[in-house]
Amino acid sequence: MFTIKNKTLLRRFTFFFRIHLSLLILAILFLILAGFYPIVRFPEEQIDIEIYPNHVWVKGIYVYKNPLPFPVSQSFTIPLPMDADHPEPFLLSAKVVTPRENPIPLKYLLGVHRFSLNFDAKEEIIVSVKYRQQTPTKNARYILVSTQAWRRPLTRSLYRIFPNSVHMTSSSYTLNQSDSFLFFQKEHFIPSKDWVFSWEVI
Repeated sequence: MFTIKNKTLLRRFTFFFRIHLSLLILAILFLILAGFYPIVRFPEEQIDIEIYPNHVWVKGIYVYKNPLPFPVSQSFTIPLPMDADHPEPFLLSAKVVTPRENPIPLKYLLGVHRFSLNFDAKEEIIVSVKYRQQTPTKNARYILVSTQAWRRPLTRSLYRIFPNSVHMTSSSYTLNQSDSFLFFQKEHFIPSKDWVFSWEVI
């Protein structure tokens, strides 16, 4: 038989348990909505980089899939390489390519460019992101290690360089030669390093 004291303790325990559970749920929702913890899957990407003597154009194609049988919303970040030798990229834009082409509004929050997408149940959305960056030291970097945050390897990935009046001198990943571009491709890929490359003007 519960005494009045025991009932009071039980009510207090229930009250504090509900508060802590609510805070935990809010924290998880914040991490999901802020893009820190992904709900959707990121199985594929293709990166095309056009290299000119003093700048690069970077275009990324990213495939995202909702594995759940109900709609979800997911926030994303766009990591951009910036340091003393690599100024902030500009002309940054993003759009949905499929299922329906549509521009994506970007937000700058906590020092990072972000966007959000709404997925139908089991839906796949392909996104294109493009930016230009000046390259005063004739080298550039594409951030790959951010893929680790997805906690799953890329099923397929393709990375291509299109030189324009330049000759490639180094790459942190071994490049293969095609008719009009250089490339490397991976399967089940969890990058352990970024892609860094340099060139000289012809």
